[in-house]
Amino acid sequence: MIVTQENIEQVFATSMSKPLFCLFYTDDPTCDTAKNALTTAISDTNEYVTLGLFNLKEEICQGVALQLGLMNAPSLVVVDKGQPVAIAEGNDIVAHLPELLKQYLPSEAETLMRAALQAEAAGDLNTACSKAAEAYAQDDKNLQFKFIYARMLIAQKNTAKAHELLDNPGREEQSMPEYQQLLSALTLAEQAQNSPELLELAQKYEQDPSDENAVAYAVALADAGKKEDALVLLFAKLKADLNKEEVKKTFLDILSTMDGDKLQSTYRRKLYTLLH
Repeated sequence: MIVTQENIEQVFATSMSKPLFCLFYTDDPTCDTAKNALTTAISDTNEYVTLGLFNLKEEICQGVALQLGLMNAPSLVVVDKGQPVAIAEGNDIVAHLPELLKQYLPSEAETLMRAALQAEAAGDLNTACSKAAEAYAQDDKNLQFKFIYARMLIAQKNTAKAHELLDNPGREEQSMPEYQQLLSALTLAEQAQNSPELLELAQKYEQDPSDENAVAYAVALADAGKKEDALVLLFAKLKADLNKEEVKKTFLDILSTMDGDKLQSTYRRKLYTLLH
């Protein structure tokens, strides 16, 4: 944002909601490197910081520079909640810019978890779990990340993976209400997965492993969140006879619901191998 007499109050007001990076510069080429670095790093649509460009040929910008005691151009001043909190000058601007931005911009893990929560809110649980898994992999000491990921896994009925996360908790983790709530949710999810209807279909398939019973049992397994078990069952059928069209269709239907799950690509490769 180029600072002018007309918008200077508005520019500084933005620092009350997010940090303002103020670059004081001249039209001299010696300022180009710093200016290019900042305009590249901070776009006008950045959600976390604002960039204010103070051209010192403007009288209003000269006045602000004097108030801040700046003696050189280029100079960078970070203003947070209306107060200057960091200053860099000359070549130090580019050298220290990554460190300064790191203080105010979210980490890659935080960005991924934010994307996971947005996907969850949009009803895309597969993408949400995938993004949450990436975020937790990058910051596995973050208990909030762990709890969010576990909650999404339980919602996805992936109780086996949720167990991997929640089993063997540390002392701090075990004492947290969020952890106890997740354990309760996991217990309820597992009870739902072992419904009488599912057990009945399992027994029916064991007694008569026909294609019809296999498909019915696989669909029930997938609905209960046991998609890998369903794929294993159907793939065994396809391996014996690839021309089982209803089995193949059900296998592909289940795979299509697994976007973002590594098992999707694994079983697609297995099927591709059979086809070729």
